[in-house]
Amino acid sequence: METKTTYPKSETIINNYLKGTLKELMSVLRAECGSLFIFDASKEELILNTFYNSQELSIRHQRQKIGEGVAGKVAEIKKPVLVKDISSDNRFQQNGFTHYHTNSFISIPLFCPNGLIGIMNIADKSNREPFSEKDLAFLVMLCRYACIIAENLAQAEKLNLEKETFNNQKSLLEKYASVGKLAAGIVHEVNNPLDGIIRYTNMLLTKMRLDPLEREYLSEIKKGLNRIAKTTKSLLAFSHQVNSSGKTRSYISINELIRDSLDVFKNKIASHNIRVNLTLDNNLARIADFGISHVCINLIKNAMDAMPEGGELEISSGLNNEAVFLKFKDSGRGIPEEIKARIFEPFFTTKSIIQGTGLGLAISREIIAKYGGKIEFQSQLEKGAEFTVLLPKENLENA
Repeated sequence: METKTTYPKSETIINNYLKGTLKELMSVLRAECGSLFIFDASKEELILNTFYNSQELSIRHQRQKIGEGVAGKVAEIKKPVLVKDISSDNRFQQNGFTHYHTNSFISIPLFCPNGLIGIMNIADKSNREPFSEKDLAFLVMLCRYACIIAENLAQAEKLNLEKETFNNQKSLLEKYASVGKLAAGIVHEVNNPLDGIIRYTNMLLTKMRLDPLEREYLSEIKKGLNRIAKTTKSLLAFSHQVNSSGKTRSYISINELIRDSLDVFKNKIASHNIRVNLTLDNNLARIADFGISHVCINLIKNAMDAMPEGGELEISSGLNNEAVFLKFKDSGRGIPEEIKARIFEPFFTTKSIIQGTGLGLAISREIIAKYGGKIEFQSQLEKGAEFTVLLPKENLENA
């Protein structure tokens, strides 16, 4: 449930990203209740923005002063709080609320460079056990990272709007230059906390005695962090317009890459009733790695976003007389005629900022250009879309 409070667009972007983060964190910790309070600096109040629970509650627009209630006190002390049993914790009172099924919860203040953004609360483990210090440490690290990303998303949107307002007739080359500056800024801001999170995750995996479930959680987190690291590396390479031809090449298996990319979305594929059909050439040699993983992940994600109610995704790979080909065909909504000419433009997107920044296809085309290749598509409304990536054979290992 969400309030209807109106925020400036950049703040809305931050709030929407944090709402998505709340859902993800609840899923990781298998929590059944969560809430997000947004700080209204003009009134020195916290406003309930989002509340997730198994029961419907009439608590929209709830406000708390700084220092009042759990969220207000956490905002006042500016430190994360772990409560294992509120009935015996003299710092807080239950205030008559009965929507929690357990006595344990975690409350974390969220900060950006300009100060307090809000408070995130997570409660009710599905196994009814109290939250642990490990749970608190994970949430603190990931919330800090989420705040950095949310702030950068907002800044990206501001830069995008400023760029469009300044000159709507800029050439495509100038647009890519702007994207490069933005990408470099985002990558440098993200990489420092990301490196720390990856190191701490590796330390926990190697030095802590973990039960199988905890190890599974950490392994999934590590996979996600490594995917983020690969994406930022590709984004930085794009921003610098790296010429990879003069560097030592590494090679990867396209078919393994496709399967790994599908594995990234395995939960979404299952929950959205998406059927995947693979027709892969098992005799394909490995290909130079100039960031083709980003292309596969982006095209698979776009295909699934086009099929919110389920459908069929066909992926094929092979070798023709001139090039290696990768095809991604969905049975989704298709691409409207009026936007076909713009889908590769930086920042152009029909999705919300939470779903996409409009950089995916632009970056993909630049990566494909490093191979001397091209990307083609065909689509009809309500009949899906098919994207074909063609990469010259000289990029294959031992070509």
